[in-house]
Amino acid sequence: MLSREQQILEWIKQNPMISQNELAELAGITRSGVAAHISNLVKKGFLQGKGYIVSPESYVAVVGGITLDIFGIPNSEVIEKKSNTGVIYSDVGGLGRNTAVNLTKLAIPNYFISVYGHDSAGEEFKKDALEKNLDITYSKQISSVPTSRYLYINQTSAKRIFGVDDSRIHDEITPEFLKERLNILNNAEMIVVDPNLPEETISWIYQNFDQPILADSINKLKRLKHGIAALDTLVLNADESKAITDIEITDYDTAKACADELLSMGISTVFIYDAQVGFFYQTSRDAFYYPVTLKKVLNTNGVGAAALAAIVYARRAKLDDKHTAELVKTAAEATMTTYLNILDDMSPSFLENHVEK
Repeated sequence: MLSREQQILEWIKQNPMISQNELAELAGITRSGVAAHISNLVKKGFLQGKGYIVSPESYVAVVGGITLDIFGIPNSEVIEKKSNTGVIYSDVGGLGRNTAVNLTKLAIPNYFISVYGHDSAGEEFKKDALEKNLDITYSKQISSVPTSRYLYINQTSAKRIFGVDDSRIHDEITPEFLKERLNILNNAEMIVVDPNLPEETISWIYQNFDQPILADSINKLKRLKHGIAALDTLVLNADESKAITDIEITDYDTAKACADELLSMGISTVFIYDAQVGFFYQTSRDAFYYPVTLKKVLNTNGVGAAALAAIVYARRAKLDDKHTAELVKTAAEATMTTYLNILDDMSPSFLENHVEK
């Protein structure tokens, strides 16, 4: 196979719905040139001609962001205005992407709807998606804006000192962009939304879908506020509660007060997590609290996505509140044991075995 044919084949694997015009733009050749390469791929048996994508009977749609995370962990407490020794990591992330990967690891069919740039970070995401069996059929690679990047520094305690977020590409996920993917959203069992989306897009999702809508929060949590009663489930960390409820979470009582306030707004399920405060899961029926039992928390960047995926897993399995709370706490705490966004060991058996223990 020629290198150009290999490249085109990889793009088709990543997005079976990609058009010849889009392939031509990515490859920097004419559409007729793309057609010739596709014809060769069919003749050689690498493609079987035009096919159709059949959605699984039950799946989750995840609408959210892709980000290349670059972060530093100092060896000791940070000294301001000085060089601090430590370790610097780079990892593919993004709240939507992290949730979709966790769902895939939990054997939950899902489609990830997002945008990413035609740059090195975008290519890294595509490679990572292929390795992790992440279905990005309905995502789109664009050349006008770079892939989102997030640069942050944590204390040794895993508390965030500061972050710089260049996520302007997510503004491309407009209602018009999603209308082109309306069938896949209409037929989803549940829809996960990411506050990286423009507020207009979040409001459009609230207004147009009756399925349970679930969200994990970040520092853009306030984008979820207008029409928040449409949310079925919200996962948030203690630092973000004030954006919605004006309650600062510092202990069990304030976590309970925050959850009560969110439920009064119409949300059915709330999960709050914090490396110091612990884990708090509440529904309209019951509430459960678990302290953090780890000797050291390494990072909290992927914790909410893992918790949200565990909630989806438990709901599809029709588990009761207590079992669900234990699974969600397990997913969240286990993800605190890695510096990266996704726990390699995440799986249904991993969660269930840890709950049994």
